[in-house]
Amino acid sequence: MSAHTHRRPAQLAFLLGGMALLTACANSSQPTLGPRPAAGTFITEAEIASSHATTAYQAIELSHPAFLLSKIDLGPLREREVYLNGMRLGGINELRGIPASSVREIRFVRAIDAGASGIAGPGGAILVFSKAGR
Repeated sequence: MSAHTHRRPAQLAFLLGGMALLTACANSSQPTLGPRPAAGTFITEAEIASSHATTAYQAIELSHPAFLLSKIDLGPLREREVYLNGMRLGGINELRGIPASSVREIRFVRAIDAGASGIAGPGGAILVFSKAGR
């Protein structure tokens, strides 16, 4: 066998190891807020504080109640999915267990945009970012 044949498995192993390391690093980072969404699709920390809400649900209900209504989206019979710092919690009722004082920002993602955002919610999603996730 030539030296070229012996290098190929080593090169492949090196390449696969590097790819695995990059994937692990990318998946272990804290969720970022990313680019600022369009106006009217998010609630800031200041808005949450001024609403005097006690839960994330109340903060949405007081400042952007349309986020909670499935009728405004393409999936009217589907429940919105709720994510906290990038982790799926469940449906809208999960918002009642998130203290408003711990929330940095709340974003609404329409069903039509959910796939592009990496969210599999056919009814759209509500993304909650906590202050602890900074």
